[in-house]
Amino acid sequence: MRASFGAPLAGLGLVLASLTLAYFLASAASGPLTGRLGTSGLLVGGCGLSAVAWLGLALSPEWWIVPLVSFVAGAGSGLIDASVNAHISLTRGIRYMGWLHASWALGAALGPPVVVLSLAGTSSWRAGFAAMGAAFLANGLLVSARRQDWAKATLSPTGHPSEKAPGRIIYRRAIVMLAGLFLVAAGLEATAGNWSYTQLTVGRGVPAGLATWGATLFWAGLAAGRVALGVMGNRLPAIRLLDAGIGICVAATLAFWLAPPLVSALIALPMLGAAVSVIFPLLLSLTPGRVGTGMTAHAVGYGLAAGTIGGGGVPAGIGVVLQSVGLFTLGPLLTVLAIVLAMLHAISRGSRRFAQLGRGHSGS
Repeated sequence: MRASFGAPLAGLGLVLASLTLAYFLASAASGPLTGRLGTSGLLVGGCGLSAVAWLGLALSPEWWIVPLVSFVAGAGSGLIDASVNAHISLTRGIRYMGWLHASWALGAALGPPVVVLSLAGTSSWRAGFAAMGAAFLANGLLVSARRQDWAKATLSPTGHPSEKAPGRIIYRRAIVMLAGLFLVAAGLEATAGNWSYTQLTVGRGVPAGLATWGATLFWAGLAAGRVALGVMGNRLPAIRLLDAGIGICVAATLAFWLAPPLVSALIALPMLGAAVSVIFPLLLSLTPGRVGTGMTAHAVGYGLAAGTIGGGGVPAGIGVVLQSVGLFTLGPLLTVLAIVLAMLHAISRGSRRFAQLGRGHSGS
């Protein structure tokens, strides 16, 4: 893309910043928008924005258009993610949420091959983005034709038809706690995924092939954890699964830091990927019980917005530390993130309202 537009190397940073800012704003605004447009209206709008953005990118004649359509694409993605996750958390069980997030992992894995096929078949990257735009358009049309599927009565994770909203102060505390959990969990996932290969190769002298396997196994573990949640997520209460996932995150980061390089690459990394993979879907599924069904759309939007900050800001900040202090600090920093995540979770579990969720059993 850069070569075809004659764009600067730093242009990717501008594109990513545009995407991230728009995603953050759209996610944060999704709660009020859901109240006005409904889930189906918000989802159709998100698919429409995404289709326009990716088709516009495929047809862009000049570089200056790319950051603009990237902003539109980020807004579309933010609306889609927030509306779908809020709807699933209210109407489905843990298993369905696990499959939803496993499909995200599959889509992330399929993105690069789509561009490779586009380059092989047309000698251009444009056909791949046109195909993505067409896919969003098809999804938007399908949702529009099946609006009734998105208007079912909401259910809380405990299976009751409604869940009373907490008081204003409790709600605000719950939102802050959820936002903190989303931010740190996203930061832990992104930091491990982005920096582990560099730390293994440059910082610990691991051969490139072995480090590649470690990074690959991390993402494979992330996908496998969500598939496992989709298959067996109803065997235990969601809060217990979250306890286990966060506890394993702490153990895995300690192993990545202190274990020999071979163990760090081939055991600790996939274990961390599998553990961190379930945190987002479980937090989303538990949200209605924490803030009430009426405020779930708002809470999910704020949570995803916080996750956007964590997924982009935490790895960037840690990168500055690694450059200044040394790559050896990645293990301790990952461990600190996992411990902070565990502390936030413990505080939330200590709340009487959150503790009630431990008695619930989320089915599918």
